[in-house]
Amino acid sequence: MKTAVDATPRRSSSIRTYMDATSVLTFYAFLLLAIPSDQSIAALGGAGAPSTIFGLGMLLWWAWHNLQNASPHSVRRLQPVRTALVFFLVCVMTSYVLAALMPLPYVDGNGSTMTLVNVASYAGVILVANDGVQDRGRFLALLKRLAIMGGLYALVGVLQFFSSVDFMESFQIPGLTSTGLGGVDVRGGFIRSESTARHPLEYAAVLAMLLPVALTLAIRDTSRGFLLRFLPAGVMFLAAFVSVTRSALLGIAAGLIVLFPTWERRLRMKIAAAGVAGIGILYFFVPGLGGTIFGMFSGSDPSVDSRTSSIDVAFGYLSLEPSFGRGLGTMSPMYRIFDNQYFGLLIEVGLVGTLSFLALVLVGTMSTFLRHSRSDQLLGDLGPALAGGVLAGALLCAFFDAFHFPQAVGMLMMMLGLCGAYWNVKSFREAEAGKPLIRGRLFLATAGFQHVVAVLRRRWYVVVAVLLLTVPAVIASMEVKGVYYTKFEMGFEAPAAATKNNALRTEGSTTVNFAAVVQRIYEGTHPNPVVIPTTAPLYGTGIRDATAVYLPNSGGQWQSNFNKPSVVVEIVRSSPEAVLKTAAEVSGELQKLATTQQEALGIWESAQISTNQRPGTVDISYIGVRTKYALVGIATLGLGLAFASAIYLDRAIQAVARRRESQR
Repeated sequence: MKTAVDATPRRSSSIRTYMDATSVLTFYAFLLLAIPSDQSIAALGGAGAPSTIFGLGMLLWWAWHNLQNASPHSVRRLQPVRTALVFFLVCVMTSYVLAALMPLPYVDGNGSTMTLVNVASYAGVILVANDGVQDRGRFLALLKRLAIMGGLYALVGVLQFFSSVDFMESFQIPGLTSTGLGGVDVRGGFIRSESTARHPLEYAAVLAMLLPVALTLAIRDTSRGFLLRFLPAGVMFLAAFVSVTRSALLGIAAGLIVLFPTWERRLRMKIAAAGVAGIGILYFFVPGLGGTIFGMFSGSDPSVDSRTSSIDVAFGYLSLEPSFGRGLGTMSPMYRIFDNQYFGLLIEVGLVGTLSFLALVLVGTMSTFLRHSRSDQLLGDLGPALAGGVLAGALLCAFFDAFHFPQAVGMLMMMLGLCGAYWNVKSFREAEAGKPLIRGRLFLATAGFQHVVAVLRRRWYVVVAVLLLTVPAVIASMEVKGVYYTKFEMGFEAPAAATKNNALRTEGSTTVNFAAVVQRIYEGTHPNPVVIPTTAPLYGTGIRDATAVYLPNSGGQWQSNFNKPSVVVEIVRSSPEAVLKTAAEVSGELQKLATTQQEALGIWESAQISTNQRPGTVDISYIGVRTKYALVGIATLGLGLAFASAIYLDRAIQAVARRRESQR
């Protein structure tokens, strides 16, 4: 990773003969935005997006660079974004260990591993941006490239809107496979454009994050022509309105709220007038669009109703694993679609992990304001622009499951990394004035490696102490066992020939109603668990000892449809004997309830609705835990914390020694 500290200062017009962090991040942004979000390498599953693979390479590059330049003479300064990222990564790894010790379906266990790979990729993006872009010229070059790419990205969506053609559907890159999650939607008779994103919400999030930067460059970067400066921002603004997406407008409003106070009064008036004029022109040339946009905010929306109805469900899952959650990436749509990433984080990484993510966002935005300076107006105004982009992305996380959409989460992580870069760009300008951040010469990789080994040998007791702390976790993990599970139905059947005295009659809907009555009576004395998944098995919730009795819902989450005359029974226990015993008790009690309810109505025995268990025999499955994965996670956490503790303790001791020596 080449930074301005690594290389001899050159003129901005010089031809660069090396691949620096700005070039690498530019290519990452290209992979992220140019390749359709629903296309990936099928063999790699959820981690098969080209941008994800490239991000992993960036993480390795960052690690190699730090190992290469490790030196006893280096002077380290506070890196708030990197520090906040480390806390979030520790929470994610902890949740991964907990997920491995839960009896989850294969798809959820695999999802946690793939998500961990994705998080490592995003960490590479943040770290390279935070530590690699320290030169003002290269920092500005990267932001200008992002603005141009954002304008082209928005232009594709605008063309989709006005042509009513999703020409990205036929765009297939050799070697990549489409997940089939793409395709445009329609709202109010208008196509909801999405450019290369897999969903309009993902498209809206990217636009909202990039527009503050593009607009600030358009206003302050007077070194370029008027058209080149304002065209990207103008196209993004247009794309936000024709995306027919409420989230796009909310995200852009959030970014502008951050920027507006930083502008002088005359500039505010000009921007407001230009915005109103643009909206007026769009209203005139696209009939019906204004009414559609107004209706998005004034009318009722099933998606909003779904989000509000999910609050109780989310807190039900949270109550099962409140601290570190059930594991990032384990909450598949089979359980419930929350359309709110913060609900997802609460469930998957718990309160601690969610707070660490919010801290990462807060630290990233605050670092730009803390380094704000009026001596350089362009660079000074880009701080609030980056903060506005991050806050817009963070806000829109409340409107969809952002971590399931590569472009949205990838761009958010890149913006956070750029907030860290902004912190370092300002400090590097101080270094040019005679306050160097890093002292000494470049070290070869072997020298850096030897320095790290020497530190670990000096502070071996720290490494041993931290590793000993992981021993109880290892022992506890090896003792965790799986669960036994069964699922069957109790069917309700009306007699073939009911008499006129059958008060319940024989229509299917009536039989379903009677099944519902029996289920409600049973649940009144045997409460169901706090959560019941939409289609996933009960054991996937992490509950190890529970029985659930409920009506089958063929309509799913969005529109309930109870049209099957049966009751579903799911049982999770620690032994097969307990499962068999519980199954017999539940089946017998349901049959008894059905009989007693009909007898109370005076229905002849020959005309009564009967019950039968399907299948007739109880099929029991053993659901194991992934102990090896948990041990790998514990080892990774332990070694990482042990090495980091030893290195930072040694650095602190060396700093104290230098301070004492200088005072003599």
